[in-house]
Amino acid sequence: MDAEHHALFQLCDHLRLALKSKEGAGRVGALLDELAAHAVEHFSHEEREMRSARYSLYTWHKRQHSTAGNHLALLRQASERGDQDEALENLAFLSGWLNDHIRLADRMLAASLRNHRRARQALAS
Repeated sequence: MDAEHHALFQLCDHLRLALKSKEGAGRVGALLDELAAHAVEHFSHEEREMRSARYSLYTWHKRQHSTAGNHLALLRQASERGDQDEALENLAFLSGWLNDHIRLADRMLAASLRNHRRARQALAS
């Protein structure tokens, strides 16, 4: 999952640079598509892991993912309208959200998944 997080951060950085430069304007749509695809893939991966482990905070964690998806949609709308300031604002929110989400929600999930695997290993031995 760390590699997935790294890819999301990189895409946010590339998108920010493209939004700020005239030369990058033609790449914004493709970068938005790539960011959305990576986010959906990553969130689906986490949600599969949570369901598999019967994670008690699944609903809360999934709502966190929905919040990011909503802001990604707002980012796309602002970009399509040509509102660079609003697009950058939503991107800043997403970047901050991603950082906070990893530090709290994903760390909690990782600890729970580790405990779940240890319990399964203990039962198997």
